[in-house]
Amino acid sequence: DPQRERDLVRAFTMRRADALVIAPTGDDQSYLYGDIRAGTPVVFVDRPPQGLSADSVVADNASGAQQAVRHLATHGHRRIAYLGDLLDIPTARQRYQGYREACLDLGLRARPDHTIHDLRSADAAATAVTALLRADDPPTALFTSQNLVTIGAVRALQHLGVHDRVAVVGFDDFPLADLLQPRVTVMAQDPAGMGGTAASLVFRRLDGEHWAPAQHIVPVVLIARGSGELPPLP
Repeated sequence: DPQRERDLVRAFTMRRADALVIAPTGDDQSYLYGDIRAGTPVVFVDRPPQGLSADSVVADNASGAQQAVRHLATHGHRRIAYLGDLLDIPTARQRYQGYREACLDLGLRARPDHTIHDLRSADAAATAVTALLRADDPPTALFTSQNLVTIGAVRALQHLGVHDRVAVVGFDDFPLADLLQPRVTVMAQDPAGMGGTAASLVFRRLDGEHWAPAQHIVPVVLIARGSGELPPLP
């Protein structure tokens, strides 16, 4: 809710907060220009700001998506579907770009009928996966670019009885991913590392350090648990 983002930020600035760490939701953070100019340290996490120059701490979204696709290809998959969030979200765009670049590098075709965007819930993802697998020439593997999408995809695979035949690598870990059957392979973000980096930037600014605003990228890690290592059926 972009308006709630603004309301909360304004509430803290009116209370004279020394600094702000923000996970932005809106597509315009230029309303913070005056606060930054006045000397309030502001750091954005998870997504970079738009319409404003400020420090940000983000996951390595594009590289992580590339790694996920390469992992599936290493296990024999050539038809790898992409299921993603809203394309106007920077993280979703970066993960989709990583998927496309990996397909291009590997000589795989990023098929339009195997690419689905704007999935905002687990139910929407489950519906999309069901349609994909019931179509002609379905994918043998799925790259799901957000944890709610991963949950919906796994739910659909279990409902269709193909959870042990269709490979899945999801971006971002989620609770109980290691208890499902098969356990879900993920590209895990490092929220503690992102928070620590953001805090460090804030305190350095408060201590009087100056530097040009920059984007700080935190690596993601592949956790292979089983679902991403399933080979394609003959």
